[in-house]
Amino acid sequence: MRLGSVKGVDLAVNPVVVLICLICLSTGFVDILWVILALLLHEAGHVIMALACGLKLLRVELFPFGGQILTDGLVGVNWKSDILVASAGPAASLFSSGLTYIMERNLSLVDFSFFMEFSLLLGLFNLLPALPLDGGRILKALLSVRVGLRKATAIGSWSGQILALVLAVAGVYLGLQDPRAFNLLLIAGFLGYKAREELQMLPYGYTRYLLHKRLLPAENDMAGGQVTVAHSGVRISRILNRILPDTISVILVIDAQGKVLGVVTERVLIEAMLAGDSSMTVGELLESAKACENEREYEEEDEET
Repeated sequence: MRLGSVKGVDLAVNPVVVLICLICLSTGFVDILWVILALLLHEAGHVIMALACGLKLLRVELFPFGGQILTDGLVGVNWKSDILVASAGPAASLFSSGLTYIMERNLSLVDFSFFMEFSLLLGLFNLLPALPLDGGRILKALLSVRVGLRKATAIGSWSGQILALVLAVAGVYLGLQDPRAFNLLLIAGFLGYKAREELQMLPYGYTRYLLHKRLLPAENDMAGGQVTVAHSGVRISRILNRILPDTISVILVIDAQGKVLGVVTERVLIEAMLAGDSSMTVGELLESAKACENEREYEEEDEET
């Protein structure tokens, strides 16, 4: 639900948040206003850190467990920035809870206990290693430098779906004792949907990631490198799934006897995959590249004669 735009940044509230607010207000649960304030402060942490990292904001949307910011940069390219932005939300919530605790001990004018407890819960909940929670994004960034972006996203997505199932069971059990706990079913359903969405959007996001990776050598005078030894029968898609952010992979192609057949860079693999040859083996790609090179040499000799 779009609320408006501020300096080119779209502001929105997810309909699930509105539904939960209406349910709580209809049952006399006015503390939901403290919940909204805690969510806003949580999301403000993300926004401030994203701006500090030099990212341009496009959209900010409030979710039941925090929110989501959309930038013009690619998630996964700079894993360190991803961790900083993801950590800022829980840090803001925990800071708000601690500050409120100090205020409540020294000021007795307003009861801040619910806001303090919810902010603490919000911060800790978002640190759980499951997408689309902040902890899941931190886990995804950390895993991407070890197992690659594609596998890291899949792990985070499945963690999110498992967490959604746990919340759904807890919602039913606690809801039988307190009807307000049935709100957990809405949160669980939304969490599971967003976690599944992360997996469904993976092909699109991964393609954009590869497009950026293809330009990495041209954008940097120097960059970290990684040498991967691959048998000639390995598919290029399997190798690309293992490439890491902020590094340029060089693939050493060998045969069954361990003899070096040639060297292929990750850019050549990416261009082949984008051309629709993802099922091609690295050996076939190497032979194709050599054939093209020989053909160019023949053409040059013909022109000279």
